[in-house]
Amino acid sequence: MNIIYATLGLIGLYIYVSFASLLWEGLDRKLVARMQMRVGPPLLQPFYDFLKLVSKESIIPKNAGRMFELAPVFALAVSIALLAYTPFGFAPLFNTKGDVIVFIYLLTLIAFIRVVGAINSGSPYAQIGAQREMILLVSREVPMMLGLFAILWRLSKLGVSKPFSMATLYEHNIWEIGTPLTFIGAVILLFVFLAWLASEIEVGYFNIPEAEEEIAEGPMVEYSGRHLALFKLSNALKEFISASLVVAIFFPWGISGLFGLSGVSAIIADLIFHTLKVFAVLFLSMSIFRAVTGRLRITQAVQLFWLRILPASIIGALLIAIDISEVIA
Repeated sequence: MNIIYATLGLIGLYIYVSFASLLWEGLDRKLVARMQMRVGPPLLQPFYDFLKLVSKESIIPKNAGRMFELAPVFALAVSIALLAYTPFGFAPLFNTKGDVIVFIYLLTLIAFIRVVGAINSGSPYAQIGAQREMILLVSREVPMMLGLFAILWRLSKLGVSKPFSMATLYEHNIWEIGTPLTFIGAVILLFVFLAWLASEIEVGYFNIPEAEEEIAEGPMVEYSGRHLALFKLSNALKEFISASLVVAIFFPWGISGLFGLSGVSAIIADLIFHTLKVFAVLFLSMSIFRAVTGRLRITQAVQLFWLRILPASIIGALLIAIDISEVIA
């Protein structure tokens, strides 16, 4: 019976997050347009685009492999599965001990599927974009994982029911510890995660794999119709999920307790409040970042991650580790 309820909850989450993520796409385009003194498209334009693409025929390149057609389906399926392990203002639907590994695996798998689909398109532009995607993937995930494991390790020392689980983020939060080293380490890791988020959704500095003016959207260049619609929806879900991770780590507070809510009403209230926090984080890491920064070369982006962001993540993790070991009183 619990599996049935969890499955129904997953379907409900999929519908809600799909709507919220497409709504954010419209808000983002409108906000960036205003920052650049433009009117911008209608707020519901992403919905119109998605419905139009769904109604169009997909054109398959002559030299495309079988995975070219399967990749969009797999990407959306993995995105939906990832919803079950994502904190949305409450513990994930399928939370268990060590589920953070599953979360990272599925999040990384979405990018890998994009790469496989691009390689199988037969387009040189798509293959260049796929190469850039893999290089960025390897560079950005290391500092994120180091920071995430350091924070979960610190929280596990407070006594949690499921160590290294996403549910841990709602039992305790990193700010309640209150020690100077953990606080400073958490602030450093917050900036690391904001940079990681901008890279994960590939905006501003990190709009490198698609680079519309340079390689005509790279991995997506040969996709059209329903296949492109599935990828667009998958990417929108991925944006919301990635921002949800940042919110759950650094801003996990809900509002149901303030109003004495319980049961379904508490879940709905916390989910809506979580969505507002996700929009705020995306505004910082996506809208503002996209409006005021230009694209880096792939070599510059790699150097930024390995020479700036990774050392910052190491410093933040070390401060938390020192606090755990009580080397400094």
